[in-house]
Amino acid sequence: MTANDIAEAIQKHAVQNYEVNGWDYIVECWTRSEIAQELLRADIWTVEDGIAYFAESARIFHDRRTDAEAERF
Repeated sequence: MTANDIAEAIQKHAVQNYEVNGWDYIVECWTRSEIAQELLRADIWTVEDGIAYFAESARIFHDRRTDAEAERF
């Protein structure tokens, strides 16, 4: 698989999990090209590793957003 193929799979996963643990952040803020570039930079060559890698970023964003929303009240 190419980095672009893996990026496409990550985008599909992100769309399917849009409302789960920050995946909306990946959908809204990362283009396929940017995902592919990050995969190359991080030396990631499987869909599973790519999803795990981006899941960490999504989770961090989700946690920060949840904390900010909790402080609103």
